[in-house]
Amino acid sequence: MSFGGATQAMITSLKNNKKLLNKRKSLKDNMGGYSNGNNPVEFKTPNANAYELSKIKRKLQKENSQVFYKRVIILIAFLTVLISVLYYFA
Repeated sequence: MSFGGATQAMITSLKNNKKLLNKRKSLKDNMGGYSNGNNPVEFKTPNANAYELSKIKRKLQKENSQVFYKRVIILIAFLTVLISVLYYFA
């Protein structure tokens, strides 16, 4: 049977999507396996004490406030230019 137009496009789309599924990596391949009840999967992370964590927190807060101030300054400059251009052409 010959299907035309939209039906053929649907069949082609389904076939292409099915081909993509085989190329994906599973969680088992990416993370090194699944955990069962007896042996949970453990990830190696560096240890940090409370002082180091608070130091990192202060540093991130400072960086975020600097980024915020830069965005505010850029926004004010943009709005000033926009208002002056609109005032000039009005």
